[in-house]
Amino acid sequence: MKNENKSLGLIGYHSIQYFTRDIKTCVHWHKEKFGFEEIAKSTTNWEKRHGMRAIVLLGAGKLGWIITEPIEKSSTAGRYLTNHPDGIAYLNFRVKNIKNTAEFLLDKKASILYDIESHTSPHDGSWRETSIATAIDDVGFRFIEENNFDQFAPGFEWTNKNNKTKLNDIGLDLGIDHVTCNGRSMHAITEFYRHCMGFEQYWGVEFHTAHHKPELGTGSGLESIVMWDKESGIKFATNQPLAPYFNNSQIQIYVEDNRGSGIQHIAFGTKNIIQTVEKLRERGTVFLEASDKYYEQLPERMKQMNLQKINEPYDIVRKNNILLDGSNGKYLLQIFMKEQCVQLNNKNAGPFFYEIIQREGDDSFGEGNFKALFDSIEKQQVSDHRQEMRERVDSLC
Repeated sequence: MKNENKSLGLIGYHSIQYFTRDIKTCVHWHKEKFGFEEIAKSTTNWEKRHGMRAIVLLGAGKLGWIITEPIEKSSTAGRYLTNHPDGIAYLNFRVKNIKNTAEFLLDKKASILYDIESHTSPHDGSWRETSIATAIDDVGFRFIEENNFDQFAPGFEWTNKNNKTKLNDIGLDLGIDHVTCNGRSMHAITEFYRHCMGFEQYWGVEFHTAHHKPELGTGSGLESIVMWDKESGIKFATNQPLAPYFNNSQIQIYVEDNRGSGIQHIAFGTKNIIQTVEKLRERGTVFLEASDKYYEQLPERMKQMNLQKINEPYDIVRKNNILLDGSNGKYLLQIFMKEQCVQLNNKNAGPFFYEIIQREGDDSFGEGNFKALFDSIEKQQVSDHRQEMRERVDSLC
């Protein structure tokens, strides 16, 4: 009988699983910079079974950040880190009904990694999950049906259960706004979202960046498509390089640094981006800087947006290098952090980075800001010298 489920039945994110070679440093960074709180850790039995250890941090919007380090090279984390620098290896989603989700995925011919696993907790709570491979190289998606389960997850024990409802102290309480992936061929990924997950196209853009290094050509091109699940509002953006200077693109450089397609960044939503950014700067976080030209052109762009004013002091927005975009009187503010390899001063930390975004009625992705991001990244790459970037990639191989 044909599956009659119309969708995956996504509710939202449960957690993010981050694989690292240095769990101590990675945990410390997320605690110190983002104000994440440790709430759980893997049990000895879980570690023996999976060949890796994990510490759970309470993240943005009560999201769990599962920082995982391999104990054995043959473990999932060990295999991932043999092929890639540190980064996001799993996105874990809550679903309404795991049986319906699994039937939907099977009907769509998704690559199921394992059949539904069931667990119970001492107080009659239940946990059921399944997982799939994706078109994003070694990144997997896990789907979870959770009913009154009184552990963070099977095989984890609370270390600070009282903090699991604590608000984030720098204002990252709105959770994940979107997740962005990079690949050499974007459409393999977006069609996976469309076919296997039932997502629809939400937004798209293509452009070429500024002329940063004449001997390499006239900048580089980029195309991006945002796919989304209407029920949950979950959005995935995907980028690919665009001809004619395909190999100059910072998307291509990311793929080289990451040794394959992967999750480029995660965007956190906030209600007060100025307060959040200023607290992050006080804690030593490093952000990408927009060009002076961006702010020189911004007043004219605001007119084109039909945006007469914003609620935030413009001079403070500019001082903090926050980007502004929107249309028809609605706007968004966003800023992009530098790569984790820069934040931690460690090449193995990889090209993954974070974004902070505040939405004031605008639900788009801001074409002007989007271009400014990639302009800023490529400007940074030129100042660091392309050859040094190549040497960094070689040293990771």
